[in-house]
Amino acid sequence: MTNASNADPVIRIEHVWKYFGELPALQDVSLEVFPGQRVVIIGPSGSGKSTLLRSVNRLEDIDRGLIEVEGVDINARENDINKIRQNLGMVFQQFNLFPHKTVLQNLTMAPRKLRGVAADEAEARALSLLKKVGISDKANVYPAMLSGGQQQRVAIARALAMQPDIMLFDEPTSALDPEMVGEVLDVMINLAEEGMTMMCVTHEMGFARTVADRVIFMDKGQILEAGTPDEIFEAPRHPRLKQFLNQIL
Repeated sequence: MTNASNADPVIRIEHVWKYFGELPALQDVSLEVFPGQRVVIIGPSGSGKSTLLRSVNRLEDIDRGLIEVEGVDINARENDINKIRQNLGMVFQQFNLFPHKTVLQNLTMAPRKLRGVAADEAEARALSLLKKVGISDKANVYPAMLSGGQQQRVAIARALAMQPDIMLFDEPTSALDPEMVGEVLDVMINLAEEGMTMMCVTHEMGFARTVADRVIFMDKGQILEAGTPDEIFEAPRHPRLKQFLNQIL
């Protein structure tokens, strides 16, 4: 893992506030993510985890504070957010695949349209990624013919097809049947082992222990505790974190 001593953060979040009406969804949140680091965000529902993640690629606009991705202020009007997003792969709870396109077409469309990748190169990359996520035999089928776990693996492969520097995962297993969760987590674990920079919101505590360099605990829009998996799970300090872990572990 790379840290502050020899690299600049690829994501810098400083004193971020976000309101939904009168309700503060994020309250003075600051966080840095360094190259190759895997930051996993945990906490109860409604704690601001997904809002924070979505703010990193400006799917949510913040009200105060600063978010930089690879040194670029994503909220500055002069900066092209769509260009910034090309280096930010995002995987959602819902798979968001194009139902009228085959798996292969889902993977090749963005690289061809947004990065100008030649058709044969885009297809070769897509087939390689489908092999990587364990569904190389599904290239020519439509999403409706796949299980939820397979669709989510396609969604991960599609995000990777843009060759992003950073992957954002917003509870990628929460819409899956329990027996399908493992196959998606396995893909994410492999990505982590390859050194992909990742920010992940998850309810899967085992995944957080296995993959994370840093675990962030949020509640009521605030970061209440941050540390290594051992620190968070074996020696939690904040009373709210202790309560949360007692309820779910």
